[in-house]
Amino acid sequence: MRFPSWNPAPGIVFLILLLHALASPAAARPHYHITASVGLTAPQVRGTVRVDVVNDSRTAVDDVVLVLFANRFAHPDTQVNDVNRPFVYPREEFHPGGMTLRNAQVDGAPAEVTLIGGGSLPEGCAARVALQAPLAPGAETTVTVEFETIIPERFGSFGIFERMLTATGGWYPSAAWLQPDGTWAVDSLPPIADFEVELSVDPKLSVLLNGQLFQGPAPQVRTAVREVSYLSLVAAPDLRRAETEAGGIRIVFFYRPPRFAHRIAFGPDALEIMLETLREVIEARPPEVPLSTHQLVVVAVPLRWYMSVPGEGMVLISDRALKVFPILRPFHERELAQGVYTELLRPRVAARESPRDYGWVREALSHNMAWRLLKTTQPEARSTQDWIELFNVFAVVDRFETAPKVPFSDALFPDVPEADALHERVDSFNNDWPPGHVILGKLRNRLGDAEFQRVVDQCIDAPTPLRECTASASGHDLSAFYDEWLQPYPLIHYTLADIHRNERYGEEFSSRFSVVRVSSRPISEPVDVQVRSIGGKSMLLRWNGDGDRGQLSAITPWRVFQIQIDPERRLLQSTRADNASPPSTQIVFDSAEVEVSSTEFGFSALVVGRARYDYRKDLGLLAFYTNRSVGVGFGPRLHWGERNDANSYRHNLFAFYGVQGLDASFQDDQRPSVRTAGHTNGLGLRYDYNTILSYNNPTQSVRARGFVDWFDGALGSDYDYVDWGASLSATHPFWTARTVLAGEILNGFSEPLGSSVVPNQGLFSLGGARSIRGIGAEEELGRNIFLVRAEVRQAIYPELEANAMDVLVVRRTQLRFFVDTGQVSNSAGAIYDPSGYAVGVGAGLNAVVDVFGFFPLMTYLELATQARGPGDAGDVQVLFGTRQPF
Repeated sequence: MRFPSWNPAPGIVFLILLLHALASPAAARPHYHITASVGLTAPQVRGTVRVDVVNDSRTAVDDVVLVLFANRFAHPDTQVNDVNRPFVYPREEFHPGGMTLRNAQVDGAPAEVTLIGGGSLPEGCAARVALQAPLAPGAETTVTVEFETIIPERFGSFGIFERMLTATGGWYPSAAWLQPDGTWAVDSLPPIADFEVELSVDPKLSVLLNGQLFQGPAPQVRTAVREVSYLSLVAAPDLRRAETEAGGIRIVFFYRPPRFAHRIAFGPDALEIMLETLREVIEARPPEVPLSTHQLVVVAVPLRWYMSVPGEGMVLISDRALKVFPILRPFHERELAQGVYTELLRPRVAARESPRDYGWVREALSHNMAWRLLKTTQPEARSTQDWIELFNVFAVVDRFETAPKVPFSDALFPDVPEADALHERVDSFNNDWPPGHVILGKLRNRLGDAEFQRVVDQCIDAPTPLRECTASASGHDLSAFYDEWLQPYPLIHYTLADIHRNERYGEEFSSRFSVVRVSSRPISEPVDVQVRSIGGKSMLLRWNGDGDRGQLSAITPWRVFQIQIDPERRLLQSTRADNASPPSTQIVFDSAEVEVSSTEFGFSALVVGRARYDYRKDLGLLAFYTNRSVGVGFGPRLHWGERNDANSYRHNLFAFYGVQGLDASFQDDQRPSVRTAGHTNGLGLRYDYNTILSYNNPTQSVRARGFVDWFDGALGSDYDYVDWGASLSATHPFWTARTVLAGEILNGFSEPLGSSVVPNQGLFSLGGARSIRGIGAEEELGRNIFLVRAEVRQAIYPELEANAMDVLVVRRTQLRFFVDTGQVSNSAGAIYDPSGYAVGVGAGLNAVVDVFGFFPLMTYLELATQARGPGDAGDVQVLFGTRQPF
């Protein structure tokens, strides 16, 4: 019997191709060998990096591009302002960082290096290394370069603070991702790689490298780190360790105790709270989150603006995490859980996602799982919107939604249009994309809650990339969807038009209207609209979001009172001012000031009524109580011009009718027998121009005020007179924002009408908190005033953590020195004669206090005395309050 002949060649070829396909992902991974020294003195890192790069694209390439993340910190941050500066710069001063390269080689031969940048990549944050000859597809080359890295004095994931070095990636040159078309992607994370590392470390330092700890007398570190996108380095001379267990794995928590901290509170201490929370995060995790490690490493580092960053082998969290009032801890706990789940999901996500998608996908999935944990373990926990609805009688709470001025706002308001507004993280410094969970939020809005969660559950463990899996699981072609949202978030505004409500439709009512979208680029997203009755009945409608206008109608058995766009607040809009018809009105407690001194007391509060989210116009009710009088003023306020932020404007006008009951005991010490009682009624006008972004410590601001008050018997007043005047104040940094110069000029006049007089309570005072500090508020009064005030404010370090019951936490202090001079007189000409000017001098202490551990507030305590003026010099006046004087 003859058997058919068999040629083994095709089988061998097939086997070779199969083995190559299985091995190619690992073979294509870049391989690094890094030899470097690490210390706390600049340059903190010196070394050599050798990286093996495989051309796994479809075309030949003639260069290799290295990403130099450290150069992102070479120039001052344009996004830093008075609000976030204390949480970015430890001493409120820019310190440059950066990386220099030299002696570049390709396969052992010298190579030319050119710094590049532009577009979403900051200038100088990448280097093009020229190849001697084009590198063919499948070929490999080795690039070697010496580098020095200066890590700036800065809070965050790349900086040094109080001898603790944190460098989450970017402390060495890294090869950019070579895309299939042969171009280098400098706007994404580097590709997953393998690292061989040799570090020469200051023997006084303990070092954490992607979760591996090295400490002790041996200064040499030799290790390998596999399948990570970047190397994360933490070094400090006193790194303490605490351990616990949960879910069968060991949790190791590293931290540095604060240098100047004291906590007075009942219950467990901060370390116990942290360990207990970590245990719960592991034990109560959603079943979709795997325990992909036998040990979880968590490190507390000086993050101040963002709560956590991925460490590729360890979880980096803020050293202030969970240090808030207990009712606010769920926000921090969710951020902590997200950081832990990012690490647990990392191997699975890294194995399937491209470098372009890896960063946003891991953030999106871990955020989804963290929310699920919170809803399971703390179903009663309130969301930020719940708190806003509960405390929407306070304007500051309402303003949080549009312009939060607090640290860790990502914990309170995670749905933001840009993942990294400060561009300070290695995974997002080079693009302006929204956070991954915002992108998935758009998908949820498109699919619906139940369908979305089913798709996520199916895809979180799938071997295929998330984009492909969600398309397959949902049965929709999502290519256009991802292309639409994986780019900078557009400016979007929705409004209502063509409204026809409650037209008779038999026994029911018909309502028709249009939803109009104004967007900086074309988009398509579904929009929910709710129609409501006065009694609380509602109906939800949906526009599919195609085009820029959608028409909707509703047949209801009840009359429609209000139509509201996006009732669940799922759409990130630039403003919600006209999302409802008629607009939702609210009455809010806008602001309050307290002033206490040895000779006076004052309290004022402003309540405003307005359309919700409309900060351009409102009705104001000002109530005050002082040692002069008690009164109220009511009238309209207008705000216009350039915005200082989402809620405040440069130009402001307040017109009001006011009534004051005068305190008859208030006197002028120069005329003690003259007393005035009764009340004043009048019309007032206040114009205010200001460029102030943060009232806590404005470093570069201008404020101009003009005022007119007309009191007349025709308006019910016991006295007829007019007040008018103006003031100009400004602040400016002296060399750095640590030292601020401030000044104010005030000129005011009073004039009695007819035979009337200006009451004591309406006269300008030579002394007091708003005049010359160091002189009593009753020592000398006059109808006219000219005043000049100058002040130097000097920040004092180090940081503090003086905690009182988690309600008030003193964070830092500021020393103030001031000189006030001027004159009051019944003669308008006399106030400009310097020979008669009184002088007050003094010093004060400002304290920045976090209320409930998260809301910054400035208080002051001043001691002043007169150097020249009425009465006896040498008396000390004490002043206290919760405002900046100008």
